[in-house]
Amino acid sequence: MKIVKVIDQEHEDVARLLWGIQGFPVESVQIGVPEPRYPGEKRLAVKLVFLGDTRKWHLCPCGGRHPAHFQETEWTYFRDCSLGDFETYVLVRPFRLECGKGTRVERLPWAAPGGHRMTNRFFERVAALCRKTTVDEAARTCGISWATAAAVDAEATRLGLGGDRPDLGSPRWIGVDEVSRTGGHVYFTIVTDMLSGRVIYVGDGKREASLAAFFELLGKRRCKRIRGVVSDLAGGFLAAIKKYLPHARHVLDRFHIVQWTNEALNEIRREQFGAAPPDGLGRELKIKKWILLSAKENLEPKDKPLLRTLKQANETLYTAYLLKEQLRAILHHPWKYLGALRRNLAAWCEAATAAHPELAKVAKRISGHVEMVVAGFTAGIRMGLVEAINGKIALIRRQARGTSA
Repeated sequence: MKIVKVIDQEHEDVARLLWGIQGFPVESVQIGVPEPRYPGEKRLAVKLVFLGDTRKWHLCPCGGRHPAHFQETEWTYFRDCSLGDFETYVLVRPFRLECGKGTRVERLPWAAPGGHRMTNRFFERVAALCRKTTVDEAARTCGISWATAAAVDAEATRLGLGGDRPDLGSPRWIGVDEVSRTGGHVYFTIVTDMLSGRVIYVGDGKREASLAAFFELLGKRRCKRIRGVVSDLAGGFLAAIKKYLPHARHVLDRFHIVQWTNEALNEIRREQFGAAPPDGLGRELKIKKWILLSAKENLEPKDKPLLRTLKQANETLYTAYLLKEQLRAILHHPWKYLGALRRNLAAWCEAATAAHPELAKVAKRISGHVEMVVAGFTAGIRMGLVEAINGKIALIRRQARGTSA
């Protein structure tokens, strides 16, 4: 970096006041121009605070304290909160230490976690802005790249969840589900404490290994205390739950049952009207397919005539819609007599099997796991909690990336 000006004594006194860190005296404050990152780039001047080091003992990355072996000859830059109108960088020449793992560069006490070349207070400022606004806006405000702001946000989130040793607590009921990381086919696994409503674990992927990693962190003792788990029928989740929680009650999340029915209903609509429906009803149902997938009581009066038209024009699709609503009513009814619940589920599966092959697939999945459905009516927990939290996570992720909800 090219030095263009040395700051006067008054500015140095201000820097010493702001950087009054024991063992790191301010040697000088200067204005410099960073080297261009590509040919022809014009970089704005920045303020540079040069620090000395009078400490006898230094922090090692291993966590111990060691005497200095030798000091680096090159200055290392760390981004700091701005002084005045200038971007500010703190410069120091770190020491090399003799450790049991070899010669290592010291860990500076005011350096940000995660290996970021910035001070703790600048790290905290970026992280605070990311909590209040989008990552894109935080990056512009702080004068850093989007990737750097996103990395700071991710590291702050990791530390907020407990870092490398997260506070998992000792849950009694857990909810397990997957959330799309990018809106595509990349997922992460979310584990929720169903009683406290707190997300206690986030893992990569939606395979057995992802959930197994949570149970390994929890340990055998705390796993034995779990009384029940709410999940869907994902093969990886089922295998991990069977292996680590053989004693726990397993509840099938009702949200996923309705989701299966909605997916079947959508497939029937495509079958009946095609991908590019030629008639007016088909085109309207393609545009307003949410009418078929929404709860009937939530529809506006202006939307209900379309259902009456469907009743007269396409009996197959209308019957599938009625079966979807019937199943939703069964799952939301507060059953006291579980025998009646089992009979109603069996009757619905029989009617769905006779109505259409797509609904028959849903009926087969339900009939094979009836007791998991019934268990949800005796557990005494909030069944919609997992999906509510996952919906908020998806919304926050979109907003954090600067996209609309």
